Amino acid sequence: MYFIFCTVVILVVVIAGVAIYGSLRIHPPSRKLPVQGQEFPDGFLWGTGEDAYQHEGGNLNNDWARWESQRPSPIENGDVCGRSVDFYNRYERDFELARRDGQNAHRIGIEWSRVEPHMGVYDGDAWKHYEAMLVSLKGQGFTVFFNIWHFTLPLWAADMGGWENAMVMERWEVFVRECAVRFGKYVDYWSTMIDSQIYALSGYGLGDIPPNKKDLALAVQIYRTLIHAHAKAYHIIKEHGVVEENGVLKIPKVGIIYFFFHYQPKGFFMDRVVVNQTDRIFNWNFLDAIHSGVIDINILMGPSVRESNDMLKGTLDWIGVNYYTREILSFNPLKPGMINRTSYSAYPVTDMGWEIYPEGIYHICKTVARRYGNIPIMIAESGLADANDDRRPGFILDHLTWVHCLIGEGCPIFGFTYWSLTDNWEWARGFGPKFGLYRVNMDTLERTETASARLYRFIAQHNRLPEAQEAKSFLPD
Repeated sequence: MYFIFCTVVILVVVIAGVAIYGSLRIHPPSRKLPVQGQEFPDGFLWGTGEDAYQHEGGNLNNDWARWESQRPSPIENGDVCGRSVDFYNRYERDFELARRDGQNAHRIGIEWSRVEPHMGVYDGDAWKHYEAMLVSLKGQGFTVFFNIWHFTLPLWAADMGGWENAMVMERWEVFVRECAVRFGKYVDYWSTMIDSQIYALSGYGLGDIPPNKKDLALAVQIYRTLIHAHAKAYHIIKEHGVVEENGVLKIPKVGIIYFFFHYQPKGFFMDRVVVNQTDRIFNWNFLDAIHSGVIDINILMGPSVRESNDMLKGTLDWIGVNYYTREILSFNPLKPGMINRTSYSAYPVTDMGWEIYPEGIYHICKTVARRYGNIPIMIAESGLADANDDRRPGFILDHLTWVHCLIGEGCPIFGFTYWSLTDNWEWARGFGPKFGLYRVNMDTLERTETASARLYRFIAQHNRLPEAQEAKSFLPD
C-alpha cells in the first residue's frame, strides 16, 4: 500500500513538474540562414498579385460590402473598401510595375458579383474587362495564375443562404464553366478558391466574417460543402478549359491556394492535443480530402463528418501555399475554442502583431510535399504588414533562404509570390496594414516604390539572392 502511495505521489509530482515546465518554457525564435547569393533554378517564377475584392474597388454588390456598411462599423477604424486601390481601372500600370521589376508571374482573381450581378444574368462588359486583364498579362509575358473565389458572394447568393443553399452550388458550377470557357486560353494555373477553411471556420464557427454565424455544426457542413465545390470546379475546368495551341491540347492545371499556420504546442499533454486538432482541422483536413477522396473532419467533443467520394480524389494538380507566421498554442478552457495563443515580446512581429518566423515556411512545405506525393508547390503568398518598410527586406531575404534550402532538398517549389504588389484592403483590418512593395497614397492612389520593391526587383531580375555585401544596400541602417 505504501509502495502504491509513493508511486502515485511520484507520478503526480512528475506530471505537475512537466506541466509547469511546459507552461514556462520559451520556444526559440526562427533559425536564420545566411544570405549569400543563392541562385534559383532556371525558369523559377517570381510574382506578386492582386485579389479581386481587396484591390479592385467598386465591388458593392456583395455580402462583404453590405457588412462593411453597418453601423457601428465591424471594420477597424470604420474603413470601407470603397474604391480600394482602384486596381480595376489601373491594372495596366500595376502590371507594368511588376514587369519592369523583372517579375515573370502574376495572379489576379475574379469577383463573382461583377459578372453575375443578378442570379442567371451576366454582365458582358464585366466579362470583357477580366478578359482584357488576362490579355494584358499574357501580352507582357507573365505566367498567369487565376483565382475564382475568395470569401465574397453576390448579394443574391448571400440572400439565398449562401453555401447553405444547393442552388448556390448549381450557380457556382455554371460560373466556373463560364470562366473555363472564356479564359482557358489565357490561364496557366487555375485556383478554385483561396483560404476556404478560414471562410468556413470564421464565417460559420466564430462569426467573425460574413455570414457572421456561430454554429460549429454548420461550420463543419460548410467546410464539407466547399470541399465539394472545389472538386466540382476542378472537373469542370478540366473539361471546359482545354484549349489547342499549335495543334497541341493544353490541359488546365487546377489547384487551390491555401493558408497555413505553423503550429507548436506551448507545453505538453493537453497543449499537444489542442495543437494536433487545430493543425489537422485548419491545415490538413481540406487538402487530405481532395487528395485521398475521404472527408474526415472530427472536432473533439463536437460535430464531425466522414464520407468517401471518388469525385474528390486527386483534384489537386498544384498547391499554392500561403504562409505568414507560426502560432504557439496551449489549452485554456476559458478562451474561445479552449485555445490560448502565446506570443513573445522579444521576438520580431509585423504591424499586425504576427511573429516573423521564416523557418515555418520550411516545415509547412516539407509536410505538404511529404503528405501529397511531391505535388508542385507555388508559394502563393508570403508577406507582412510593415508601414515603415523596415522589416520587410529582411523578411523577404530570410524567407527566401528557407525556400532555397527546400529546393536544394528536392522540395518541388516552382515559384514565389510576395504579397502584395501594392497596399490593399486587409479584410476586417481595413486599410491599416500595409503589405505592398509599393505604398499607395489613399487620397491620390499614387504608387510609390519602397526599398523592398528595389530588393525584390534585384532578386527577380537576377534569379538569385544578393550577396551579403549587396544585401546591405537594401536593408535599413
